[in-house]
Amino acid sequence: MSTRRSADGQPDVPDLRVARPAVKAVIFDVDGTLYRQRPLRRAMAVRLVAGHLLHPIRGLRTAHILAAYRQAQEDMRAEAAVGDLTEVQLLAASARTGVEIAEVARCVARWMDVAPLVLLPRCAEPDLAESLDLLRSWGVRLAVLSDYPADAKLAALGIADHFDHVLCAQDADIGRFKPHPRGLEVALRRLELDAAEVVFVGDRSEVDAVCAAAANIRCVIVGGSRARTDGTEYHTARTLREMAMMLKPT
Repeated sequence: MSTRRSADGQPDVPDLRVARPAVKAVIFDVDGTLYRQRPLRRAMAVRLVAGHLLHPIRGLRTAHILAAYRQAQEDMRAEAAVGDLTEVQLLAASARTGVEIAEVARCVARWMDVAPLVLLPRCAEPDLAESLDLLRSWGVRLAVLSDYPADAKLAALGIADHFDHVLCAQDADIGRFKPHPRGLEVALRRLELDAAEVVFVGDRSEVDAVCAAAANIRCVIVGGSRARTDGTEYHTARTLREMAMMLKPT
């Protein structure tokens, strides 16, 4: 369900505990949820151009590789990838660009894994640490489920110590991108909680809300994309703090 609005046009904060057990844990997506992707990608585009001023053709080649790698992930969301997700994604980007897989891997490692880390703090969602602290002060456990390895990003954001479990799609016991529910199912096992006791927080309704629904977990979409989801129900919040306040004990 989406957030209701009152007569004066202000959003009513829905009670996520109605008719179900109180929330004992929140699982967060990372990219686009804990930090804003658009300003990060703009800043990275500037760095990419600046890093290739003397070699513009190489710069265009790098941009083409990165775009192909991202598109490969979107394609894989709907497919049952066989084998290691990282290798399958690299192979797909290599095939799409005609670039050797080793070069694709080096490009992705430099421009997607390492270079953005220094920029992440300035792109963090407002009240990020404070919202996490609020949840933890109310006894809510926190976890992460990301499409990509998240430990370095959480460290760069200064919030690594807030989470009990950090999972990603490439983990050996997951091996599927969202919206496949396997990642959330594994997270539930590690948390030792039932689906009714957990909320999943993301930024893409067509991915995160659908994933949560498949795992029978309640979902909050913060800011971000609210594309059509074929009737999938989810809550919405403008900010992480507003999301946190939905879980405030009475």
